[in-house]
Formats: sequence, C-alpha cells, structure tokens
Amino acid sequence: MSGQEGIDRLLQAEQEATEIVAKARKEKQARIKQARDEAEQEIAKFRQTLEQEFNSAQFQDLGGGDKSQKLAQQTEMQLQEIRRLAQANAPNVSKQILQWIWTVDTTVSK
Repeated sequence: MSGQEGIDRLLQAEQEATEIVAKARKEKQARIKQARDEAEQEIAKFRQTLEQEFNSAQFQDLGGGDKSQKLAQQTEMQLQEIRRLAQANAPNVSKQILQWIWTVDTTVSK
C-alpha cells in the first residue's frame, strides 16, 4: 500500500497545484480588470481636464464672444458696401456687356 499512498499523495498534490494555479489566474484577471478600470478613470479625468483647458483657451481666443460679434458686424458692413457699389455700377455694367455683344470682330483669323 505504500505505492498506492504515494500515488494518492501525488494526485492530491497535483490537485492542490491545479487549484493554486486557477486561484492565481483569477486573482491576476481581477488585478488586470482593476488596473484597466483605474486607467480608464484616469483617462476620463485627463480628457475632461484637456477639454476644459481647450474650451477655456478657445473662449479666450474668441474674446468671450466679443470678437465674433465684431466680426459679424464688420461682415455685414462689408456686404452692405458691396450691395451699394453693385447698385451704383449696375447701369455701367449693363452698358459694357451690351457693347461687348454688339461689337463683334468680323475679321478672319489666320
């Protein structure tokens, strides 16, 4: 029975080793999941910080909205000036176009 006891002890040791390895794998997976969760939280915090800095910088670059309003006013003034000039020059443009149409070059090119 000494041989059978030795085999039983080896089988028991193998079973314990298998359980220890399985437990170690589970613990490793749990640590990896925890590390991944912590990394995702840090990334989210970092992203939020960067977005706040970007929005703050963008707001300052725009002058808190003053520059965009000023730009809109300047654009509207320029459009009004272009419309005024177009109305003032409309008769001259029409005459010029009609002159180009009526003046046809009848010479034959070589």
